[in-house]
Amino acid sequence: MYLEDIYYFWKMTYTFISRYEYEVIHIDHERREVWLEQTKGTITKIIRLKQQTFDWSNHLKRDQDDVAEKVKRLSKSLVGRDIRVHLVYISQFPPVDEWEQKPIHINNGRKSVRIMTYFVPQHDRERHLGEVYEALYIKDPPFSPESEEEMESNVPQLRRAVDQAIEQNIKSQQAVLSRGKPIFTYLLIALNVIMYFVLEINGGSQDTNTLIKYGAKFNPFILDGEWWRIASSMFLHIGIFHILLNMLALYYLGNAVERMFGSARFLVIYFVSGIVGGLASFALSQNVAAGASGAIYGLFGALLFFGLIYKKLFFKTMGSNIIGILLINIVISFTIPQVDIGAHLGGLVGGFLASSLVHFPKKRNLLTQTASFIGVLVTGGLLFYAGMQTNETYEPHTEIVLASYYQQEGSFQDAYEVADEAIEEHGNKDSILYFIRSYGHIQQDRTDQALTDLKRSVELNDQNDPAWYNLAVLYARQGERDLAIEAVQKAIDINPEAEDYKDLLNQLEASG
Repeated sequence: MYLEDIYYFWKMTYTFISRYEYEVIHIDHERREVWLEQTKGTITKIIRLKQQTFDWSNHLKRDQDDVAEKVKRLSKSLVGRDIRVHLVYISQFPPVDEWEQKPIHINNGRKSVRIMTYFVPQHDRERHLGEVYEALYIKDPPFSPESEEEMESNVPQLRRAVDQAIEQNIKSQQAVLSRGKPIFTYLLIALNVIMYFVLEINGGSQDTNTLIKYGAKFNPFILDGEWWRIASSMFLHIGIFHILLNMLALYYLGNAVERMFGSARFLVIYFVSGIVGGLASFALSQNVAAGASGAIYGLFGALLFFGLIYKKLFFKTMGSNIIGILLINIVISFTIPQVDIGAHLGGLVGGFLASSLVHFPKKRNLLTQTASFIGVLVTGGLLFYAGMQTNETYEPHTEIVLASYYQQEGSFQDAYEVADEAIEEHGNKDSILYFIRSYGHIQQDRTDQALTDLKRSVELNDQNDPAWYNLAVLYARQGERDLAIEAVQKAIDINPEAEDYKDLLNQLEASG
């Protein structure tokens, strides 16, 4: 009976959706074909219901081959590694000749795919349906057939019920992905861009001293109590490409995360990620650092947490792309020396923990959230402790940066003390440090020591034109005109655009 076939198709579809939590991933009303999915743990079950009769087994084989190709493509977006496909044909009778009932096995990368075929023909239909239930590990007894009148009236209702279930599932998925509006994402982008132009106007975003002055992460000042730099450095960027790449990432990732978690939770995730990333940078690197990368990696962590909670929806919408982009970025972080890998990985961990802490709207897990809160505190505490240990002594480059900053800001005594300690106690033999220390000697009228440091400076770096110029000034004060002319001429050779160098040379030549 053809009506009975149609009834069983829609009744089975509705039963699997409403009672056994299968999700429709494809439906064709005209051809009466539906694909259903259910994932539990590592096992994904696919039911492909088809209302069709095959006269011969070769026709069935062609359909099975088509299904196998579709499953290969579909398996890339499926979560489970063990994929079990159940082909259920609702037909008046099975093929008249023998057909292959053995499972079909497909190796598709790391995923195992097994395809099993069942017929639910008119003859003894309830028993055959029971076999399908048994294969799907459904313990409930299959539904019983109804009268022809009941089937005729129920088919339209079942069809509408299936459509409504599909529509409701789509709405619930959209609700998960759009719980908020990306207000703070745009505000953060605007704030970062404003601070970039502030840096450019006041010395340049690639100038180390300007970055330190405006709040970049600089370990010596953090140790002196300027802990706010851990947060302020999140809003500074080094160069046009740095700001463009980070703001592009913030635009896409921030949009997604703020919509999923809502604005308040998004802010918590963003700042916790940035702070944990900053602490990781403090612990693992003494370089001057700036940028929103830690917070942005935290947004990656938030999306991974989303994938943990909404695994099926994650892989259906963005999962493979997000994981691929994240892996590429981590590889780049390890291969490019200038990249602050500590901030990136710290932000990633911080973002995941912060997401678990705030969780999703209307979802609560007190145990997990408490553990995540403790995890944030422990992670931050360990990074703080590690930073205090690793920064007991400064690296040679950090000593140079610190002394240079004090020198540029006019704190000559501080610059002198840093340079002197670096040279005498730490053995840092850098041209810049000798040049800076010479200023301290000059201020204290120790001309001989100043000359010694300047000579050592140009010996270490004969392209240090300010050191040559200062040598010329000191020689001139001592009446050593020839040595002064020779020194200032070298400064001019290195930097022919410096007018004060030329003025000194003219004065020296005129005095002769």
